[in-house]
Amino acid sequence: MPTQRFFNLKEEKRKVILDAAVHEFTRVPFSEVSINKIIKEADISRGSFYTYFEDKEDLARYILRGFREKFREAVFEAMDSTEGNFFEVPLLLLRRLMAEGTSGMGYKMYQNMLSDLNVINQSQIFGVQSFHFQDPSYEDFIRELYRRLDKERCPMDEETLAYAAEISILLSMKGIALYYKEEADQEMILKTAARELRIVERGACAMAAQSEGQMQKTVISAEKGEI
Repeated sequence: MPTQRFFNLKEEKRKVILDAAVHEFTRVPFSEVSINKIIKEADISRGSFYTYFEDKEDLARYILRGFREKFREAVFEAMDSTEGNFFEVPLLLLRRLMAEGTSGMGYKMYQNMLSDLNVINQSQIFGVQSFHFQDPSYEDFIRELYRRLDKERCPMDEETLAYAAEISILLSMKGIALYYKEEADQEMILKTAARELRIVERGACAMAAQSEGQMQKTVISAEKGEI
């Protein structure tokens, strides 16, 4: 995130810097983004840039913050639309994204960002951390997902849902990247994503059923005095 020194700038100056960054991110793939071009367009020194941001990755994460927030809101909305069927959510979001088309600066910027997935950590783009990182923001995200989950369809606990969400988001990101990079047609992307998500769903639900079955055996054994 930006330093306090960046936030101390006048709003107009902050906007100039961010506009220059968006322009550069839109112009070329992320690996080719030039800090020199950003500071030249924003009319700031290189030294000043590094008092505002650690590097271009830090700047990119900040610019993408709005995308992360919209992504989470879209996930919750999709959970309601699918009546709590979490594994339909990624497909629904992919279809919506494709329906929006490829016009506009936002598309071009994300296309360039996603062309270098090895450079920007995928979870940082979506604002999702690994379950083991114990990130409060991610825990809140999972907790809200769990609240909306159809537990009769797949009686997962929060931890299993966290892992399933992590895998599903990465699969979605792969689909988005393929779409933005125009490396596959929409039908193939959706078909592949659907198959992959079904595998994740079967695995997660099977684990949940196995865990529930083991718990029932434990209860029965306890009632019989076997444990």
